[in-house]
Amino acid sequence: MKHCFFILLLFIIACKSETEQQLEFALQAAEENRTELEKVLKHYANDSLKLKAAKFLICNMPGHVSYVGQEIECYYQEAKPILLSDSLPATKVRMLEELYRKYPPGIIKKEQDVKIITADYLIHNIDRAFDDWQHGVYAQQISFEEFCEYLLPYKCIDYQALDNWRDTLRPIAEGAYEDFVYNRVYRHSAYWAAGAINDSLDRLHRGHLGDAMRSHSLFRVPFWTKIPSGECDIYSLVTVGILRSKGIPAVNDFILQWATKTNNHSWVTLLTDTQRPGYLEGCEGKVLGFMRPGECKGKVYRRTYAPDKGLIRLNTEAVHVPSTLRTIFMKDVTAEYVRPVNVTVKPLPELRQNHEKYAYLAVYGNYNWVPVCYARTEDEQACFKDMERGAVYLPAYYTEKGLQPANYPFLLTQQEKIKYLKPDKQHTRSMTLHRKFPLTTKAFNTGRCITGSLIQAANHADFSDAVTLHRFDKFTVAGYVDTNDSIGYRYWRYFCPNPCYCYLAELAFFDNQGNKMTGDIIGTGQRQKDDVRYSREAAFDDDPFTYYISNLQSGGWIGMDFGKPVRINKVGYLARGDDNNIRVGDEYELYYWDLNGWVSLGKQRATIMSLTFNNVPDNALLILRDHTRGKEERIFLYEDNEQIWY
Repeated sequence: MKHCFFILLLFIIACKSETEQQLEFALQAAEENRTELEKVLKHYANDSLKLKAAKFLICNMPGHVSYVGQEIECYYQEAKPILLSDSLPATKVRMLEELYRKYPPGIIKKEQDVKIITADYLIHNIDRAFDDWQHGVYAQQISFEEFCEYLLPYKCIDYQALDNWRDTLRPIAEGAYEDFVYNRVYRHSAYWAAGAINDSLDRLHRGHLGDAMRSHSLFRVPFWTKIPSGECDIYSLVTVGILRSKGIPAVNDFILQWATKTNNHSWVTLLTDTQRPGYLEGCEGKVLGFMRPGECKGKVYRRTYAPDKGLIRLNTEAVHVPSTLRTIFMKDVTAEYVRPVNVTVKPLPELRQNHEKYAYLAVYGNYNWVPVCYARTEDEQACFKDMERGAVYLPAYYTEKGLQPANYPFLLTQQEKIKYLKPDKQHTRSMTLHRKFPLTTKAFNTGRCITGSLIQAANHADFSDAVTLHRFDKFTVAGYVDTNDSIGYRYWRYFCPNPCYCYLAELAFFDNQGNKMTGDIIGTGQRQKDDVRYSREAAFDDDPFTYYISNLQSGGWIGMDFGKPVRINKVGYLARGDDNNIRVGDEYELYYWDLNGWVSLGKQRATIMSLTFNNVPDNALLILRDHTRGKEERIFLYEDNEQIWY
């Protein structure tokens, strides 16, 4: 494949017409299938625009691949009863995993489309796409160039079967928008039609597992809406295929790795009848005006049919290329989402790899650095274009040993400044840590309910004589409050007068010796009556994943009856969350990043819901790991006694 890229690159930079050079390359690459491609060109000889579209598809076909052979057909035949059954998604995944082991990648044959595609198939797809563009209601406003990428391609992703997908997918979710013809606002609007279709797919395409599923591509009729995967890229591609089948121009945009949180992400971008694109979370919800505002993306790419010239050069010239950048069928569209800046990085002399022609910027995943962009090194430096501000990037090379740092990580500030995070070992400090991962949106929202809540004590069961010993005036999700109780009370509670349900994962009462006090659990009713995970007992079970949720949207409370007046010195609390707060009993280890990787600052076993580490270098990039449980962890800086997450 690299040899093919090299030949294609030579054609692209040749002095003759680029299109004609690429066309000749594709026809040569087709070998015995050349006559099929020439039939297509002859078929459109008298239609200049369709001929131009046919040349676009043929010129850019080398490198696109499909499965072929008896093995893949047997695989699909055995997958069919699994996918079309009424089994639970988890059961389907288990069975498909077994099938995948029966048909491992090594026995599944692949072939370039240019060598197997038929003239009839290509002509049918071109005619259908043109009919949707020129005579349909949702794409007449787009240009020919946009049509070529958003509507024309005969497949939405490599390894998609070369079958009659446009005609088969077209009726799906038609009922969601068929009555739009009676409304002049909705009638010709791709915005409203796409939103209605995608929202209906949430009910049609169920299977939110949240985990990757190993399988050979299942983008084949009739499997499209039956793939039991919780991956956003599957949902997005399903949506793209269905939208294109209906003449709605759509593409798949994605993030190789979020710049400031775990995982990657994929979504649908569509050309609407407005001046702005619309965005869809695949198979879920209406059209969005913005894609995840406030969440730093770092780099955004678009899945394309035409190869990217820069990626062709990278994959041709570099000896070793990170897996994230080995496809040539994507392009950088970061500038469509953020106000980017260009960044010039100089590798440190002692880390310079003089034989490497390319350098990379990586963002931190959950366990390692993930390369998300590249630049050619010139004059002992590399200029990276269109980078998003507000993220930490690691300059690196990629060799046979994998990713190799080229300099210290740096923070690209909102003021477009580069702040290298070189640990200052001569100046150290102490720091107190409360979490190993930033607050998720759900944990943040439930934590907000704590603000304004009260710790109260009383000697009457109805709390008619309640004394407020603490008021939560600031945002918090976990910690301890000193009650300074010198009198003693029988009934103690956490009371939420706010206009929201009383959420609390853990509540604990301690005497002046630090001993946990126990009594009879009391409180308002629980919202979900038959589920012990959300009962009053859940607030005292030492499990942060279970939590009490009141049946009252205002005035809910949870507490204990100690049977007699007792003096409580301290109250511990934990909001409903994600189990990323410091957990008592777990063993943690703090690291900082140096040129050779992560350096340990020691281990600690938590005795309270915070950890204090001493002798931490200033200006260091840090990470806290829980060796006892959990997977989520994020890099952070420590400024003004606060963890700043990236």
